Amino acid sequence: MFLLIPVVFLAAAALVVFFLLQCLGVALPGRRHRHWSGWRRLVVVAVHACAATVTASYSLGAMTLLSTVAVAQDGGADSAPFPYDHPCRARLKGAVDYDVHFLTLRTVCVMEDGERREVDDVPQGVRTTAAASAACTAVLAGVVWAAGGPRSRPTGGPVTRGGNRGGMAP
Repeated sequence: MFLLIPVVFLAAAALVVFFLLQCLGVALPGRRHRHWSGWRRLVVVAVHACAATVTASYSLGAMTLLSTVAVAQDGGADSAPFPYDHPCRARLKGAVDYDVHFLTLRTVCVMEDGERREVDDVPQGVRTTAAASAACTAVLAGVVWAAGGPRSRPTGGPVTRGGNRGGMAP
């Protein structure tokens, strides 16, 4: 499990760089992204920036949870039920098990009496940033999609007249 942390880090870094390069490609003037014009260009830049932010913050939280799991599986002396530096053992007395929730970036400790308590091993700011950036990305991408995508003018297709069948000239 510990070997997944560098893999997650490299994948996240590659995605963040990709989104930032896309953001710069749309923001800078040039021919490549000429089809995004006006306010749509600004919204597409914001979508890419929010996507980079959510990728970075969520990956940071996932790597923190992966390190929590790696610590718990490390074992060794004085590790029943967890090692001394596991969040459940360090912050709670009487924890016997744990669950890791990667979707919500939380560690839940199971107590001796069956009660489940959350431990904040991933900082609240990381979780809030990931959730807010994901919501912002979804909303802004929906705005661009609802506005008709990248083309802001007609494509110059066949013109149909009132009496024509299938748009063909008589």
